[in-house]
Amino acid sequence: MFTGIIEEIGKITEIKKIGKNNSLTISCKTVLEDIKLGDSIAVNGICLTISKFDNTSFTSDVMPVTFQKSHIGNYCIGELVNLERALQLQSRLGGHLVSGHIDGTGNIKSITKYENATKFKIQIDPEQRKYFIVEGSICI
Repeated sequence: MFTGIIEEIGKITEIKKIGKNNSLTISCKTVLEDIKLGDSIAVNGICLTISKFDNTSFTSDVMPVTFQKSHIGNYCIGELVNLERALQLQSRLGGHLVSGHIDGTGNIKSITKYENATKFKIQIDPEQRKYFIVEGSICI
């Protein structure tokens, strides 16, 4: 589980696509401080499991369904990504509880800027609407 509060900006350093065996390596610092193999890290809101790490980066295997349901297949080497470690329940919840599991994608139709906010109008697949509630939280 995650809060949606970004801890660090990482940089994609390697993308491997070998059939259905895909992986993503990201250079970073803060999120590496107390991780272990099998931990979850949200990468642009997508929950990925650490399969390998060292002092400067981590690697996650990326399942085919993640490519199907997210924009992760469009990532490029050198791209900057938002990173967040999994929530520790003894911490304050500064954001919202979100799972990091992707159900679909949308297209930004308009962006309206206000003095203290920005409104995004996003078109989604009509099949996904049944999962939305008024005043509910989603990750974008």
